[in-house]
Amino acid sequence: MPCTCEGMKEIHQHNSNAEIAEYKRLADNATRAACDMRTIISRNYLVNHLTTETLNWIKKYDAADAARIAQETASGLRERTRLEALNKLTLEERRVLGL
Repeated sequence: MPCTCEGMKEIHQHNSNAEIAEYKRLADNATRAACDMRTIISRNYLVNHLTTETLNWIKKYDAADAARIAQETASGLRERTRLEALNKLTLEERRVLGL
């Protein structure tokens, strides 16, 4: 899942393009870090240790991610990406992966 920040509307109103790009870069980095931590926490069954604010962020992020995946699936992007990735594999790599 691409971990990027979606809530940048208010920054666009008061900043230059260079400032917006830097804010976006920083926000995307922080979002990727949060996604990594979310994965680790989920895999280790530690979700019950999270704050309500963090749980709400996860719900919002998951909803946005599900919407993105649905859109990519409907447009055929996910299948094209899958096929492009498979086409990069050698015959031996496909055999090892059982494809």
